[in-house]
Amino acid sequence: MTKSLDEQLVAALCRNGRADVRDLAAATDAAPTAVQKRLAALEERGTIEGYAATIDYSQFGYETVIFRLVVELGTIDEVTARLREQPSFVTVYQMSDTDTVFAVGKFGTEAAMTSCLCGLHDDTDIRRVETDRVRSVQLEGGSPIVDG
Repeated sequence: MTKSLDEQLVAALCRNGRADVRDLAAATDAAPTAVQKRLAALEERGTIEGYAATIDYSQFGYETVIFRLVVELGTIDEVTARLREQPSFVTVYQMSDTDTVFAVGKFGTEAAMTSCLCGLHDDTDIRRVETDRVRSVQLEGGSPIVDG
């Protein structure tokens, strides 16, 4: 099955977010003007929201921690909004299971992680907090869109 040009562009950008239009055109066998138009359309409709560096946070001493929270459904939007405002959280999901919020945090110190955890326990909208420290990040920021 042949992937659409949009999917090919996204896959190429996931491999190399710094690729320029000419590199993307070569990777997708498309004309540079077509690539430029498709990128503009993807950005305009919000499919591509920005371009970011891929960081190995462990190189800076950051530890990754997984949080599973049980939150009343009536307050889930407010809780996830507060989590998104905290710079330590890099991923926040609303779930359909009993653990209604799943979040990934990156912490440079034990004190920062403890402070965050205390704040979550003190939040009256959060009924339960469970955490797991990640031993080793095996894949982060991958893309389900592949070439083909």
